Amino acid sequence: MADASAPRRSNRKPKATQREPLPGADNVPSKRKAKEDADPVQQLHFLLQNPKSRLTKMDISDLINANSWNMLSPDSQSRLAALLPPTAFRSFQPTIGSDHPAAEDSMKIDFDQSGPVDSSLFTDAHFLAAAHTFQDHLFSNWLSDAHAEKVKKYEQGIKDGSLAAPWKDEVWERDNEKEEPPGTGAVSSARAGEAAELKLVDLAKNSVLREGDVIAYRRNFTALDIVVEKDVIIQRIDPRTHSLTVLVEPGTTRALPAHLLMPGPSEPDAPTRSMTITSPTQLESGLLDVDGRVERAKRPNGNAWKALTLWRWTGDALEYASDSQRSGRQDHGTLFYLRACYYQDR
Repeated sequence: MADASAPRRSNRKPKATQREPLPGADNVPSKRKAKEDADPVQQLHFLLQNPKSRLTKMDISDLINANSWNMLSPDSQSRLAALLPPTAFRSFQPTIGSDHPAAEDSMKIDFDQSGPVDSSLFTDAHFLAAAHTFQDHLFSNWLSDAHAEKVKKYEQGIKDGSLAAPWKDEVWERDNEKEEPPGTGAVSSARAGEAAELKLVDLAKNSVLREGDVIAYRRNFTALDIVVEKDVIIQRIDPRTHSLTVLVEPGTTRALPAHLLMPGPSEPDAPTRSMTITSPTQLESGLLDVDGRVERAKRPNGNAWKALTLWRWTGDALEYASDSQRSGRQDHGTLFYLRACYYQDR
């Protein structure tokens, strides 16, 4: 007899499960983008200008040789042949130079540059050296558009004068100039020796400085990265006190007007300024005030005698009046040098 507590099995058949058909493969969106066809122009640009080009990693003779030349069409060969030198053609015959004694007796030969190219060209050492140089330039990124723009900018700067390397003397002075701290003026005077007893008025009194002389000032303030240059001309020397009245242009203008540099200059017009000085230190201080770029607190206590250079005519002044360098005046040395020379010669 069956156990009444046991579960009964159902005799019903399970209902069939309805499965939805999967979408076709054509309807499934692809996650990968179709590879676009590369632009031939871009490929050629990459091949001939990019440093990662395959041309930099291969033996160039495997690409440029007599076999590849013969595979070109006649039109392509003629266009490339126009870039080759005369020695690359079979019809070339060497001739002697026009300066050779036998040049008059030699026959002038005209060769046909449109003839066949000598196949030995592709194994010539000069041709291979040029091909390897092309690979080097390509690897160094010298054939790219960016480098071509740099070269164009450089050439334009050379033509208009806006690009120039500094003189090596100026670089040395900039890197090696030692600015004297405040309070070392006595040390600078001591280095001048016994000539330090001479003053600027002594040089003017004894015609070491004369009316019409140009005094050029130049000092490099390395801490401020500023170079101050100013020219002054001695307009008048007082016959009693021997003080100097000099003319200078305002602001950062270095050169003086041409009419002030001529012999017997006329009276200055605005904006030319005048100042009366009795020492190089006073002149330097006045020029820096006119320039206006270096504050008084940032001016080192250097030797002003060494920062001032005398320019004077030698011989007939009218002979040099048209010269562009301070109207023909020549460099006679710094005031420091002229003072020492005068001290030794007196």
